[in-house]
Parts: sequence; structure tokens; C-alpha cells
Amino acid sequence: MTAIVLVGVFIGALLLVVGTFVYLNRRRLSAADAARVRVGDAGGILRSDIPVSILRDERVSDLAALNELLSGRGITIRLEKELTHAGSRQKPGEFLLLTLLAAMAGLTITQWLVGGWFSFIGVFVLGVVPWLLLRRRQHIRRKQFEIAFPDALDLMTNALRAGYSLQAAMEFVGRESRPPLRAEFLRFYDEQRLGLDVRTALMAMQERIGTEEARLFVTSLVIQRETGGNLVELLTNIATLIRGRLTFQANLETLTAEPKLSARVLAAMPFVMFGVIYSLNKQYMQPLLTEPTGKFLLVYAFVSVVIGYFIMSRIADVDL
Repeated sequence: MTAIVLVGVFIGALLLVVGTFVYLNRRRLSAADAARVRVGDAGGILRSDIPVSILRDERVSDLAALNELLSGRGITIRLEKELTHAGSRQKPGEFLLLTLLAAMAGLTITQWLVGGWFSFIGVFVLGVVPWLLLRRRQHIRRKQFEIAFPDALDLMTNALRAGYSLQAAMEFVGRESRPPLRAEFLRFYDEQRLGLDVRTALMAMQERIGTEEARLFVTSLVIQRETGGNLVELLTNIATLIRGRLTFQANLETLTAEPKLSARVLAAMPFVMFGVIYSLNKQYMQPLLTEPTGKFLLVYAFVSVVIGYFIMSRIADVDL
């Protein structure tokens, strides 16, 4: 009965938050749906994958109270930068609400399974899940940039040799590239076409991408525009350097594959053994699920396995 009440409270709170958000933003959502119908799902005449407005939306949340609470704070600015690096269209307020809902789910589940003060461990475990997913999206997007960047530089080099200007070459690369490079190059072109200084647009592009390759590319372009030089040869050398770096990273990942696999196997072994023993002899494992000491040991073992996995992963992760 207690479990049913807890689940009902969680579902009710979740529906209340979602319903309030939809109600307060009903006009904006219906306007976005109407615009999407006029333009088309594929983007229509839009040049980039993300709808672009000439007015910068500086709100951190669509909820007025939350926007007033979070605006201008350091954690909001840092979180907005992290969301940009992940290519997420979420606002910081939405992400923090999602984190709060995940923490509530962790509290409900652990209160149901274990109870007592152990419930706060569930708040921490599920509360960090959105942040881990955010880091995962950043890693995937960063790898996509790293892999696609040398080919994009080759396209830019060929465009410059054909007589294109730098801005036109960036637009050409944007039209011919795949996401996420497509949106960033086209955004640079649109920004400088609307009057933004090329240096400022390049620095903003570097900040949004946030990779070493982008920093090398932007720094080289800025220095070349100030001092002069052969831009085609410069881009060719950068593409060669990035390809060599990617080759070295691939060799390094091959050498560190064994300790990473060991970390995954060692982290999975306790769960596998628990399932095997429980399926063979339920009475033997029953004290772990019913006795307070057994529940404490289960929680302690789970936290220890998670911490050990992250330690071994960090040891195997070589920072270049």
C-alpha cells in the first residue's frame, strides 16, 4: 500500500509540473506548431537545422518565476555553456527541473525498496543521471566534430582555391557538411552577414563547439587575418595535423581498451553473481532483501561498485 501511495505521489507531481509548463507556454507552443506546419518538418527555407531568430533569447526558463530566480547567476551561465557544448536546445531552467524530477524519482524508488535515510542515496544516484547524459552528449558531439573537421577543412580549401572568399567558403562548407558542423558554419555565415565582426563570430563559434580542433582552427584564422599569409596552405596543414591527432587517439584507445573492458566486467560481476545466486537459491539471498543490515550492505555495495567503476575509468582515460 505504501509503495502504491509513493508511486501515485510521484506521478501526480510529474503531471503537475508538465501540465503547468504546457499551460503557461500554450501560446508559444501553438505558434511554434503553426510555424512548423508552414515551413515544413524538413526546415523548408531555413538554412540551418535549428530555427534562428534575429533576437537573442536570454531567458533561462520559460517560467517567469524560475527565470527571475536563475537569471544572471554563475551556475546558470556555466550550465548554459555546457548545454551549448552538448548541442542541446534546452534552457538551464528546464534542465534543472529535469534534474529535480530525476531526484524525486530516486527518492520514491529507494523509499519503496529500502526506506529510511537510505532514500537520500537514491536522490543523489538518479539526480546525477541528467548530468551524466549531458556529458555523454557532449562527448558524442565532440567526436562528431573531430571526425568531420578535416573533411570540412578540405572543402574550404577547395572553395578558396576556386576563388571563394572566406565567408563564402564557410557558407559552402555549411551547405555541404552534415550536422553538427552544418549548423555552426551556417550560423557563422549568418552572423557576419548580419553585421557581426568576423573575429567575434569566429570566437563565438569556437566557444559553441568547445574542442581543441575548433580552437586551433579559429586561432589560426584570426592570426592569419591580422598578419597575412597563405590561407590555403594554412588550412591544409591544420587538416593534416588534425588527421594525425585522430590517428594517434585511435591507437591510444586501442591500447587502453583492455583496462576499460576490465572496469566494465568488474563492475558487472556483482550484479551478475547476485542474479545467478538469487535464481538458484532465493532463501539464501532473502536476508539481503528483508533485513535492515542486508539492505544497508546492498546500498553500500552498489555505491562502492559505482565509485570503483569511475575510478578505473578515469585511470584508463588518458588526457591528451
